[in-house]
Amino acid sequence: MRRGLLARVAVTDVPDNDSELTGRRRLPMGHQVMLGLGGLLAVFAVAMLVAIFLVIGLRQGETRLNDHEVPYASAVADAALNAKGIANDQRGFLLTGDPTFVDEADRRADAARLSFAAAERAAINDGQRQAVGAAQAGFERWIGAVHEEFAAFRAGDHERAIAASAGPDRELRKTYEQALAGAQTLGDSSVRSGSSAVAAASLRSVWILAVGLLVVLVVGAAIAAWLIRSVAGPLFRLVDLLAADLPL
Repeated sequence: MRRGLLARVAVTDVPDNDSELTGRRRLPMGHQVMLGLGGLLAVFAVAMLVAIFLVIGLRQGETRLNDHEVPYASAVADAALNAKGIANDQRGFLLTGDPTFVDEADRRADAARLSFAAAERAAINDGQRQAVGAAQAGFERWIGAVHEEFAAFRAGDHERAIAASAGPDRELRKTYEQALAGAQTLGDSSVRSGSSAVAAASLRSVWILAVGLLVVLVVGAAIAAWLIRSVAGPLFRLVDLLAADLPL
């Protein structure tokens, strides 16, 4: 009985018909298992690398949006808000002569300069930097004219101060407001573009990861089927032979 069993086991160790016809030798079982596991690990590693690159790209887009585009738009908006407040302080002083309006205008002017500087630091291209520079230059010209109005009003020349505010100084204000509006338009456009790019990159990453996961599952299933056919099949046949040779 033992000799018959050994003979049958030997038969199972012989390559199948396809291997005999082609003259190829079957890999040892241990090598087949290692090859299958190595394939699974390779597929998993590729999927992980793809995910890492996608996350890095998405993070770069978010960093640019949060560190440059949003701060630029916010700084320009703050500068515009402070400049509008100065115009109100200008009218308040020329109507009442209250010096607190002058102090408030000076405070707002300093805050506006800080906002202009922040916008220039956050600018991501020459167009934004030039727009901020033009707006700040126009703002400084207008602020200089406003201070001349304040000085003339304090000196008692109220009519000249009021006439200047309603004439040439008003034109200076319109000029810088137009430049500031252009800088705001660039900032808003940049934020919208950056937000759209981040959203598109996020959606693209989800699709790529989903497709990558599907590929990993398909390849993993194929490798598992190959391992079952190459490794488990001969083991099952061996079990069947052992069971057939056992006495009832």
